[in-house]
Amino acid sequence: MPDSPRPPGAVRRWAVSRPAVVDALVALGYLLVSGTSLALVWLATGDGRPLGVDVVLGAGLVLSAAALLVRRRRPWLTFAVVTVATAVAALVDFGVDPLGTCLALYALAVHRSVRAAWIGLGVSVLVGAGVSALSTVVLGDATGASVVTVLLALVAVLIGVDVGSRRRRLEALVERAERLERERDQQARLATAAERARITREVHDIVSHGISVMVTLAEGADALARKDPARSQEAVVEIVQVGRRSLGDMRRLLGALGDDDDDASTATAPGAGVDGGVATSAAAPGAGLSAQPQPGIDQLPELVASFRAAGLPVVVESRGVPAASEALQTAVHRIVQESLTNALRHARSPSRVLVELDWGEQVVVTVTDDGVGLGAGATDGADRADGDGAAPRLTGAGRGLVGMRERARMYGGTVEAGPLQDGGGSGGGWRVAVVLTDTEEAR
Repeated sequence: MPDSPRPPGAVRRWAVSRPAVVDALVALGYLLVSGTSLALVWLATGDGRPLGVDVVLGAGLVLSAAALLVRRRRPWLTFAVVTVATAVAALVDFGVDPLGTCLALYALAVHRSVRAAWIGLGVSVLVGAGVSALSTVVLGDATGASVVTVLLALVAVLIGVDVGSRRRRLEALVERAERLERERDQQARLATAAERARITREVHDIVSHGISVMVTLAEGADALARKDPARSQEAVVEIVQVGRRSLGDMRRLLGALGDDDDDASTATAPGAGVDGGVATSAAAPGAGLSAQPQPGIDQLPELVASFRAAGLPVVVESRGVPAASEALQTAVHRIVQESLTNALRHARSPSRVLVELDWGEQVVVTVTDDGVGLGAGATDGADRADGDGAAPRLTGAGRGLVGMRERARMYGGTVEAGPLQDGGGSGGGWRVAVVLTDTEEAR
């Protein structure tokens, strides 16, 4: 939190840091000044005056000084005690001490409000007028608040209003700065959480797709190693390419986070060339990829080709003109990637996986498979095994569907995923439909 501004000057800083000491000094000063004045009056006119008058004046002086000790916390109490003590002193001694009243009105203006100070001034004037009228009627001698006393009280109120207004304005500014700092910290925490969710979503898309395709290709390569070595070798080459693309995507993501400065070079990997009939690239995997754009519609054929190589019969149908927004294209690419990854993981023996892209006023992405089992979107960890007792496919933890919903939410869209209604009673088929509505600005 921002620190309160330091008052200028050592004396003011000391006074602000020790309010109780300052209040005690104010009360002591009032006691000394008013007590000295009372003593001088007594020396001048005290002979022959009743002792009770001096007792009343002294008690009023002490009570007023004690009330000044709580002027910050209870300014109205201080004003009431001082006003009553002053009125009693005026009645018994035919005089008014303006110092206590001025200090009490100043406390109201500074520690209460401007309105309270003006009300206090009005009450003081009315009390002074009432004391003057009462002393005239009862004692036959007018006493009470004079014009000089009222002017002194007015000056005290004006000074207190100025000091109090500046103090309250400063407190309001400090409170506003603290509130803005809290809001800034909260926004930073929200932004951090959103960025973490985005990174988690991107990493899931990259790793889930790459590993699923590579595991499927590796299983196929192992099955064909003896029957068809040539096709097995092609599968191994595809594994290398998928792995390299996944590494490149991961390095691109890390580069966007500012951690890929030293890796974005074109260093040559040792041992580059052809090893065991498997072609390898001369450049380091993912080198220089941090500056490449995120995948979009132009990379969709390559994505589909990788799934086809893994044995997934993917068919793509696109209608309309794709949006020019790279962010929107990336969202569509990732949605298709996650849907096909789920189909590769969960769909058993699909004869067709249809990807439909409708680029209209709303962007609609639909991925449908006719595989046998729980459906391509199954994420509850259940295994989908076909009738020949084959090994179960990979299962997920449900992050893919969550990621698709988050991407759709950025464009005001919705995600629907579930088994096909016309599955023919075989329990097969799964459909994922994503509708992105807020795409006008993205175009």
